[in-house]
Amino acid sequence: MTMHLSYRRLKTLSVVSIFLSLGVVSAAASAQNLYMNDLKLKADLDWLDTQGVMHISTSTWPLTANEIKRALNTANAQTPAQQQILQSVQARLNQNRDSLVKGSAGLYVQTDREQLPQTFADDQLAGQQATVGVSLSEANWEFNLQANLKNDELIDDDSDVSFEGSYIAGTAANQWLIAGKIPAWWGPGHDGSLIRGDASLPVAGFTMQRDMQTAPTNQYLSWVGPWQYQLFAGQLEDYEAIPDAKLFGARLTASPWPWLEVGASRTFMWGGEGRPESFSSFTDAVLGTKDNADDGNVEGDPANQLGGFDARLNLAPLVNVPAGVYAQYVGEDEAGGLPAKNMYLAGADYASSAYGKPYQLYAEYTDTRTSGEVRGVSYDHGTYTDGYYQQGYPLGYALGGDAESIALGGRLWLDNRNFINAKVQYAKVNQADEAINQAFPTTDKLTGIDVAWEHQLQPKALVTTRLWAIDSDSQSSDIGAAVGLELQTCILVNSHAYVSA
Repeated sequence: MTMHLSYRRLKTLSVVSIFLSLGVVSAAASAQNLYMNDLKLKADLDWLDTQGVMHISTSTWPLTANEIKRALNTANAQTPAQQQILQSVQARLNQNRDSLVKGSAGLYVQTDREQLPQTFADDQLAGQQATVGVSLSEANWEFNLQANLKNDELIDDDSDVSFEGSYIAGTAANQWLIAGKIPAWWGPGHDGSLIRGDASLPVAGFTMQRDMQTAPTNQYLSWVGPWQYQLFAGQLEDYEAIPDAKLFGARLTASPWPWLEVGASRTFMWGGEGRPESFSSFTDAVLGTKDNADDGNVEGDPANQLGGFDARLNLAPLVNVPAGVYAQYVGEDEAGGLPAKNMYLAGADYASSAYGKPYQLYAEYTDTRTSGEVRGVSYDHGTYTDGYYQQGYPLGYALGGDAESIALGGRLWLDNRNFINAKVQYAKVNQADEAINQAFPTTDKLTGIDVAWEHQLQPKALVTTRLWAIDSDSQSSDIGAAVGLELQTCILVNSHAYVSA
């Protein structure tokens, strides 16, 4: 395990820390408004939803605090286990509720993990990572500045300090507009999304979505139920095949009944050096009218396009069983206006309690081959030849194209302070042997176990540990470990400065 951090990087982080400490400005205190990808929060909400305690969608991230509060207001907890998870969510919402300026710091150290498949909110992608941040929140806006110092990076972004997780956002008329480098997640899967996941570094850009996912008030549209959309436009980094290529995307979800959520998603890469960036070209990309060109010319194929659908069925409202089934399919192409050359994801989960301790079990199967065949098409493109990747890491499913995966996972809430997440996974990766997939650059078969434990040491101090073992057909076996510490501080509360930990 490498423990070395260069003097230059430490000096840089010190400068950033001083800068952040000066970020105290005058404003009205408010709680956090936006929640980025968070495994524990997602697990809490998924458990409550599957149990039928309340209804909330966790298929589109970020989530807003007001949407979580709306769901909590309808919650009906009848057992101690249900009450425990509700209290966990409420405690998260109440954290630093009255603070004007919030500070954070973290340190994470781990052994090499090049063979470990990523999962939701798995953003610790360096051997050693130190993070400092400051955030300001008011009812209608939010600002977060986060500086990350990494050593022994898994994803090389050629910088000593990066600012993933930084953003500025404002809301009006139930709409949020977010600018920054934030992760995304589109789909019902526990371990992955076929179209927008968080395996790569966040794409810098703009995101727009609803604050509260209320149903339409119009009598002719009320049947749609709670709904959400998300629009995204961003600039890809280090995309060597087409420098300055852009990424656009749109997602729409709706829950016409408490037991059903359906979603539709579409993304496309467009523009960049040597590519047309006219209004007509952008319109063609949006409409998909000139997809499927075989010659790769600019008139024939203006963008690298993906699209698909997903759905989740909750059984609790139907047959009083705390379980759910879900599926997603995404096409690399289109035929007759519908996705073609498809990739698939399907799973089922179950939420219950034993001896008063809540737990969740899930099984998930993913196939990113091309309609079940290894063809070197998935996440690839004839013009955007670096594929559907940023810095070699997938913008969709974490294993990349031409992969198959079976995962069995479980979560256990020991008490309000201890949470365990575990997974066993078998995967065939990069079966087309595509060099553009730097996450798994060669054809391989992996069998692994991954166990993580979160311990809330204090209300403002979180300790995380992780153990994994990966058996590889082509590489040496990998047994690894990680440990992390996260701290939060209230820099200013109700205009009175103090520091707590």
